[in-house]
Amino acid sequence: MMRVIQILWGLLFCLKGMGQTAHAAFTHAYLTGGAYSEHFTDAFSFTSNPACLGDGHGLLSGLLAERKWMLKELDLFELSVSGILGKGGWGISIQQSGDADYSEQGLELAYGKDLGRLEMGIRFGYSRNQAAGYPPAGFGSSGIGIRFHLTGKLITGWEIGLPVFGRAGKTNPEKGPEFFRMGLGYEWRADLFLAFQVEKTSGLPVNVIPSLEYRYGEQFFFSFGINSLGGALYFKSGWKKNRLCIQLYTIYEPVLGFSPGLVLLLERKNKKG
Repeated sequence: MMRVIQILWGLLFCLKGMGQTAHAAFTHAYLTGGAYSEHFTDAFSFTSNPACLGDGHGLLSGLLAERKWMLKELDLFELSVSGILGKGGWGISIQQSGDADYSEQGLELAYGKDLGRLEMGIRFGYSRNQAAGYPPAGFGSSGIGIRFHLTGKLITGWEIGLPVFGRAGKTNPEKGPEFFRMGLGYEWRADLFLAFQVEKTSGLPVNVIPSLEYRYGEQFFFSFGINSLGGALYFKSGWKKNRLCIQLYTIYEPVLGFSPGLVLLLERKNKKG
């Protein structure tokens, strides 16, 4: 009987050791539902669904800085730019996080095409992580998304992403994650936007993200949301003048604490060619 218990315990240990097979990239807490809106889109929206690039209105750029859980070692910076290309749009995002002991870099290229009430988008990503004393590991991925205008105010869509190349480790190698995202956005009024997003990444539970954004006089922004993964509460507030928008945000996780961030957005609107 003791021999059977030892075998079962060994199998359980092996299965637990093999549980982490996907490497989830380090992500920021900045929350935007703009991928499912025509008027609440910003430079980071296409990272939720590249199909929104098909309905671009000009050159959008954004710079983000975040201190994860108030730890300097987890500082994260991201630069994102998107623009119009024919009857579609392009986007590029560059990310850096960590310190000398452990760091991650990421690059994403995306393109979206306008097909009338439907937009389609593709995304290619590359992430690289480096731990002190170990060789770097790189992961490549690709994704495809769609966005559909149900009505003039209601937009829905989804995106699926798959790993393309890259493995880390020998005994139980990690690969890039698979993920599925879907969202729904409703512009209740010109100054009020409601969004509902669902994300499922391999190795992680389903994450449900409802959010609400309100604009006051086209100059002040307020947003509230909930990130179900960890029961985190989200708040964002910003000020806009002409083409420049400054936003402060934070997410609070009951166990890990606050993750404050600063976002600078610059836009140059024009009609698509």
